[in-house]
Order: sequence, then structure tokens, then C-alpha cells
Amino acid sequence: MSKKTKFLDYNTLIRDNLLNVVKQALSKTADYGLTDGHHFYITFTTKFKENTLPSYLSKDYPDNMMIVIENEFWNLKVFDNYFLIDLKFKGKIETLKIMFDSLISFVDPSVSFNLNLDLIGIKKPISKTKKIQQKKNPSLENKSNIIYLNPNKK
Repeated sequence: MSKKTKFLDYNTLIRDNLLNVVKQALSKTADYGLTDGHHFYITFTTKFKENTLPSYLSKDYPDNMMIVIENEFWNLKVFDNYFLIDLKFKGKIETLKIMFDSLISFVDPSVSFNLNLDLIGIKKPISKTKKIQQKKNPSLENKSNIIYLNPNKK
């Protein structure tokens, strides 16, 4: 095993399994549609090399974009590494190819479900005030269905 390969890369293990939740939700939606008020907000990196979206959307959203899967979506197809979906933008139906590795977050607000998939992404600097607050109150009570995972926390 090389020095670059981690024996147990928990970030990758966690992210892969969280992506399986997204894949299952999208697969069921592709097969049966959405019911019971379910709808999804999916945020992804538009610059990801294998994503395919119209050039005007890449221009309008140069870094990240959130799509909503609710009432007007068509031809949702889920594959191992990506999904295809037709959505309407500026009155025109466009096909998007979104790689699962480009996903940042997946939210189903109908059941207060939120997955933060940006585990391996760029760490954002924490302000001094926030650091002090974290030291004063190290235990946070989570009363929602939001899953927060930070295996690199020191």
C-alpha cells in the first residue's frame, strides 16, 4: 500500500455510502415519481469536468448550482456514476448530466432531511468568535434529521 493510499479513508467511505442514499431516492423517483410532498434540492459543482449542462447555465452559475426536483422534471435516469434529468430553464427544457461525485448537498425538505456531501471539499476558515463558541459549548443537541459528519475533526 502506498503512502498516498489510506488504509481506512473514512471521508471516502462515508461519502460513498451517503451517495447511495441519494441514488436510491433518485432511483425510486425515476421509477414511481414523487408522492407525499417529497421534493429535492440538489446542489452540485458546475465546473465538474464530466457534468453536462447548457453553456448559459454554466455562465450564470460558474461554481455551484442548485436544482429543484418537484413538479416539472422529466426523463430522470439514474446510473452508477451520474444521473440525467430534463428540467425547464427560461421556458426551454434542457437535459442535465450530473455526476454523483460533483454533489455538494441533497435536501428533501418535506421530511427535514439534509445530507451535506462536501466532506472532502475545501475547508472553510472558522472565525475566532466561532472557535470560542465551539470551545464553550462542545456538545450540540441536534433535534433534526440533518446528518453532520466530520471525521477529520481534531
